[in-house]
Amino acid sequence: MFEEFIDTMKKELGEKLPGNSAHEKMRPYLRLSPKLNAPVSPFAKASAVMCLLFYKNNQTHLILIQRPVYEGVHSGQLAFPGGKPEPSDANLLETAFRETFEEIGIERNDIFHLGQLSDVYVWASNFLVTPFIGILKREPVYQKNNFEVAEIIEIPISFLLKEDIVKEKPMKSKLNSLLNAPYFDIDGKELWGATAMMISELLEIIRRNQVLLKLN
Repeated sequence: MFEEFIDTMKKELGEKLPGNSAHEKMRPYLRLSPKLNAPVSPFAKASAVMCLLFYKNNQTHLILIQRPVYEGVHSGQLAFPGGKPEPSDANLLETAFRETFEEIGIERNDIFHLGQLSDVYVWASNFLVTPFIGILKREPVYQKNNFEVAEIIEIPISFLLKEDIVKEKPMKSKLNSLLNAPYFDIDGKELWGATAMMISELLEIIRRNQVLLKLN
């Protein structure tokens, strides 16, 4: 069953991606200018994350991390494993592999690279983030980096597809601007911002294919 999911998802990732139309559903916005999107800065810094999928209890699951609380833009947020490139990284995919190993201990050789989603620009930190899709053929065994990761969270895709999981409320950005923010309510944890926009695109891809919907 998971093999069918992998094959179908790979084909879908080769088609035109929903991109901005999917991102828009979860994009935080200013109350007075709901359609105002910050243009990508020509000086944006590159970053890469790994969206890891695996099969458990007859369901496809997604791996998220919660960042520790610290003095920074993404303090305490739910996110994918990832970060900025190092000089030793040959490309952004290698960055995503390396960061995944450093943060949650999953080896590069255990991840099958399936494809990638559309880039997301994070205005608050000036990062242009490339999300890669990775598949684990077995349930993960973690080695958590306690400095970078407060918690590892496994979420069934079927849970994210529920209609009532998306909510909205005012949130203050780390730059002190008040935003209206759509978010996924993950058992009381608020998943919003760039990661929510990436997940929105992943879910849009799943929803547009009846085979993928059936398999979740």
